Amino acid sequence: MNELFAAVVWLILLKFIQLSIYPIFKGALPRFAYGISYPLSLLFLTLLTWYCGLVGVTLYAALIPFAILLVYFAYMREYDLESLRGNLSWDLVFLLLFIAMLEVRYLNPSVSYGEKLMDHAFLVSIINNPVVSPADPWYAGGVLDVYYYLGHWMFGAIGAILGIKSTVVFNLILPTVFANMGVSLFACGRLLLKRYHWLPVLTLFLVNPAFVWYLALGNPLTSVMWDSTRTIENCITEYPIFSMLWGDPHAHVIAMFNQLLFIFLLMLVYLKWHALNERGRVLVAAALALSLGSMPLMNTWDVLVYAPLMLLFALITGHKEYRAGIAESEFCEDGAGYVNDAGGLGHWLTDLIRNIPMLIFIGVPIISVLIYAPYYLMMNAGGIDGIGFVTTPTEILPFLLVYGFFLFVLYAETFWDLVKRPYLIIFGVVFALAGYMGAGLCIIPALALITRVLDSKSEKLPQDIIAAVGILIVMFTELVYLKDNMGDIYYRQNTVFKFGVMACLMLSVSCLSYIGRFFEKRNGIAEDETCDTDSGKYDGSDGVAETDASGLSSLLRGSGTIPALILAVIIVAMPFAVPDLSYGYGGQNLDGMKWVSIQYPDDYEALVYLQSLDPNSIGGIVEAEDGDYKYYSRVSTFTGIPTVIGMPFHEEMWRGSDGHVGERMSDVRRIYENPDLCLNLMAKYGMTHIFVGQAERDVYDVNLPLDKLNVVYSNDGTVIYEIRPV
Repeated sequence: MNELFAAVVWLILLKFIQLSIYPIFKGALPRFAYGISYPLSLLFLTLLTWYCGLVGVTLYAALIPFAILLVYFAYMREYDLESLRGNLSWDLVFLLLFIAMLEVRYLNPSVSYGEKLMDHAFLVSIINNPVVSPADPWYAGGVLDVYYYLGHWMFGAIGAILGIKSTVVFNLILPTVFANMGVSLFACGRLLLKRYHWLPVLTLFLVNPAFVWYLALGNPLTSVMWDSTRTIENCITEYPIFSMLWGDPHAHVIAMFNQLLFIFLLMLVYLKWHALNERGRVLVAAALALSLGSMPLMNTWDVLVYAPLMLLFALITGHKEYRAGIAESEFCEDGAGYVNDAGGLGHWLTDLIRNIPMLIFIGVPIISVLIYAPYYLMMNAGGIDGIGFVTTPTEILPFLLVYGFFLFVLYAETFWDLVKRPYLIIFGVVFALAGYMGAGLCIIPALALITRVLDSKSEKLPQDIIAAVGILIVMFTELVYLKDNMGDIYYRQNTVFKFGVMACLMLSVSCLSYIGRFFEKRNGIAEDETCDTDSGKYDGSDGVAETDASGLSSLLRGSGTIPALILAVIIVAMPFAVPDLSYGYGGQNLDGMKWVSIQYPDDYEALVYLQSLDPNSIGGIVEAEDGDYKYYSRVSTFTGIPTVIGMPFHEEMWRGSDGHVGERMSDVRRIYENPDLCLNLMAKYGMTHIFVGQAERDVYDVNLPLDKLNVVYSNDGTVIYEIRPV
């Protein structure tokens, strides 16, 4: 019941902040304000709590602006029953997806394998002491300025505010991310499609062709999940549903909801900038700045793509507005033809620049940097060492098993474009002859979509831009890679992995919207460039459709209530149909540490004892390390109390040679095995306690100066010592 109560109060807080900012966007973006307020309110709360941590103010202060807004808007009667009822479809999407993923976490809650230990270590460190920069529990005396930690801060801050145990907060993260991804995808559907608004939401459930292939071969479902993300040799190609079922709230997973929000906002700019009033433009720019500004702190790789993408959208939006102005000026009142080409290239360039939304092109980048400016001054993360050329591109079969679905849809979508411009195929042939078959397959539809966007006579669709960029990202990963410290074998891993996630989201949104448009055309639905009308009614001030009063029925408008109910049942029942991914760690709770009580009961009791103490009362605790991705470093992981060194490979990646990771590893061994050096080395790293369990006995020949240590906790198999006061 305590875990259920935690989930309920968590949802209440999310709803509180969402309702607080919803009326701000209500007048300018009536059909989307309610939905996008979910992810935007989460980003806004994160910003406020981060500054509270920076200046040393209690995190509860971050709730004051939300409370003021809620009271003010309630006084102004912004929360009328009809409006809220008309927006129930957004709440339904959010709640269904949250419950579905909460059930998944209930079945597999353990903080155990993969990088779950790392993510919980960061989370509990933030909850214990929410200051900026947060302490690194795996590197005593160090802070997390070497890693993009904002996603962990986002949920750690909520956990600290609500007083929820970190091992439970861990299992509330992915349901929140999943639900926010869903509302952003539903917003994309309502923007791009007239009827099948739910189709982009299927992004959350898409598997790649490799999954289908391995399943058809009769492989066990658990291995199919893993193998389908390791199809390209020495690389990772995750897709959303795998990331969610794998259960690791890693930085790239948390950042997915922000990516989808940003994609929606960019497409909104492209379609609606001309129709928005001044207030609407400022609000959209502010939302873009908040989203873009959060990216470097949440998953730095994202900003490498989305910052240029935003500038590209601003330029193409300006070009679109410029062409629209030319079209309007081609006919005078007396019907005489007129072409506005006076002044040649210089005049054209001036007019084009005049139409570019400078608030987006210049204002958003500046604001996005300023809102988190202190982070950049404190950042101590290592960068990339340059760009290298891929000499061993992906073989064609693995490539198609990963990207085949997207390529099929894109080639089907651009078929007639290629019929009109068959010469574009030559570019693909050139890459194929050079040995880069995957890149050759990507460039053909990419060029077809680019020419479509630039063609003044073609229909302008924002998904064309998103699809072209997405498939070009895939092509990029086949040609070049960013040099990091992953070694010679896995030299492409991070490039294919991090950029592949972005490409997957972009291609999923665009390809599913293409499929939706295909069905709309087959059903004879009239085309409309904006496509964001259910009722056909518009707000005359900005050209954006009014709030749809049909509420729940708008979720699958035109498809009937029975399919809507079927979809809801599938979403809720889906977690119980997925394979057992607990890998023997057990489930049916929301506490990620429960499994330790079964497999390591002595350690569990000792960990519970440490968690009951004020974490700031312990300077640090020595524990065993024996590499990464194992049970070692479990004390710092579950308590957030700093240790000398934990998960050394990760720390080596973040801190490099300056971190002296090897020296720390050797010192830990000396602490356990050399009683003459023990206390001096503990003092060197600010350690006040030492943990001795079976893991320490397995790795070290434990020989401590017991005459200088006090036992503060002991059970049958685990002892915690404290340095005896002099």
